[in-house]
Amino acid sequence: MIKKVVVYGNTVLSKSLYCDSIKNPDFEIACFAVDEEYLHGPEFLGLPQINFQEIIDLYPPDEYDMISILGGYSCMRNREAMYSKAKNTGYKLRNYISPSCDITPEIHIGENNVIFGQTHIGRGGKMGSNNIIRQQVYLGHDFVMGNNNVIGAGCKIGGNCVIENTCYLGLGATVINNTTLAEETLIGAGSVVIRNTTPYSKNIGNPSRLIGYHKEEGIKMRVNHE
Repeated sequence: MIKKVVVYGNTVLSKSLYCDSIKNPDFEIACFAVDEEYLHGPEFLGLPQINFQEIIDLYPPDEYDMISILGGYSCMRNREAMYSKAKNTGYKLRNYISPSCDITPEIHIGENNVIFGQTHIGRGGKMGSNNIIRQQVYLGHDFVMGNNNVIGAGCKIGGNCVIENTCYLGLGATVINNTTLAEETLIGAGSVVIRNTTPYSKNIGNPSRLIGYHKEEGIKMRVNHE
């Protein structure tokens, strides 16, 4: 029997996950868990919303799985922290793959990945854990992806690309074949990457150019909400 799922987080991405999962018979959300400072009511999207500190008692790990979802736009490094917090509770962390995603069974994939609809995941790829791939992404064959990355909607990533850890690709970015995006690379929306990036770098334009680094603070973007 497939377990119901506790979603850790009540962000815009949580809403997107909920809406997509309605069409997925193998992924049923039981409730949402949030840290106390984000607990603004007993329900979220019509389902119970529970203080994360109480979740184990109310929805025990032997009866439920969990998925942690956070965009990390205000601080990408928070994605790994939230994932680790969820993992340390003892729940099995589920992947979510939309029913409308085109993905081959030979993909090697970790845990706590969220792949939204209308995406193509190329054959022979290897994906770590805690990645988010938004709608209408093309991810080419034989890719290697690390952990904690966010691939924005409409991105096109060629074959044999390497995306290391905690990278963010903005809306509609393009990465040509055989390119490596180093640790904590930021690619601006609509940019076209034609060469390898350097760690902690900010890259924008067509073709993309280096505009700075964020080694101390990590990737941070100004948004109204996650």
